[in-house]
Amino acid sequence: MRPVKEEVQNPAFAYIAGRIDKMLVPALLYFLAHKPAHGYELIQKVNGSGFSEIEADPATIYRNLRRMEEDGLVISQWETEHTGPARRAYQLSPEGYRALDYCVQLITDKVARMQAFLEQYQREVKGSE
Repeated sequence: MRPVKEEVQNPAFAYIAGRIDKMLVPALLYFLAHKPAHGYELIQKVNGSGFSEIEADPATIYRNLRRMEEDGLVISQWETEHTGPARRAYQLSPEGYRALDYCVQLITDKVARMQAFLEQYQREVKGSE
């Protein structure tokens, strides 16, 4: 497996790597890879997905969406064509798709290390009882 750190160029990727365990940014990227969405829709999807052990509050999700936009991972625009208040729609940028691939690499590496630990534990600790 190739090291993921050699491909990192956007500073946002270091931010993602430091928070990969929380799974919020990967989940947002994942849902936006399927289709553009509004913040409320993303809140519902993230909290209903089971990807995270805790429920993310709306302020945390919107703060992350703003950060992702500043980092060039998402693009947003106001939609005013329907009745009711204007809503901001988010979609992935090309850099956002790269960030999602980066998240998948980080998660894959972490799962492999955890699996290796579990296998060694089963062999050496549980196997010797």
